[in-house]
Amino acid sequence: MTAGVWGQMAGGDKEAFLTLYQSHYHALFRYGFSISIDRELTKDCIQELFLEIWNTRHTLNKDVINVQSYLFTWLRRKMSRELSRLAKDKLADELRLELPVMESSYEELLIAFQQSEEKKMQLREALKKLTKKQLEIVRLKFFENLSYRTIATQTSLTPRTIYNLIYEAIRHLRESMKLLLILLFI
Repeated sequence: MTAGVWGQMAGGDKEAFLTLYQSHYHALFRYGFSISIDRELTKDCIQELFLEIWNTRHTLNKDVINVQSYLFTWLRRKMSRELSRLAKDKLADELRLELPVMESSYEELLIAFQQSEEKKMQLREALKKLTKKQLEIVRLKFFENLSYRTIATQTSLTPRTIYNLIYEAIRHLRESMKLLLILLFI
């Protein structure tokens, strides 16, 4: 049935396009969510996927037999490109923040880079001392930039528990970072 609907959609049938969207959206969302836990990114990529399908329908292969596999492959490639672009943007932002505003000498830049690397190493060591649950919550809050409510929904915990876990994790990180700094100067 789906292969026939695909051919009809490729021929310009709007009802067939809507049928494809409705019958494959949830499976695509689950698959996309397994690639990235960013729900909005997954939804956006699926929307863009179907927009591209409709816009390029006249040039698509009309004899696709396994439509779901075809859509999964298309979504995986689209999400990979988007995740790669986001990672490059994040790296560029981090580099802009780390570079000094004034013109610095090579030695000053080298010292700043070395200090930055030491801080990253200290943070990695401190993160290793967190519990698995604390580490997961910190990752979701500060690296995935999710709200407390979203984290609570994803982890099946209450927002209050999320607040407490983050508070304890930050307190532990501060203590660990202070201890590492003290040990460096001994």
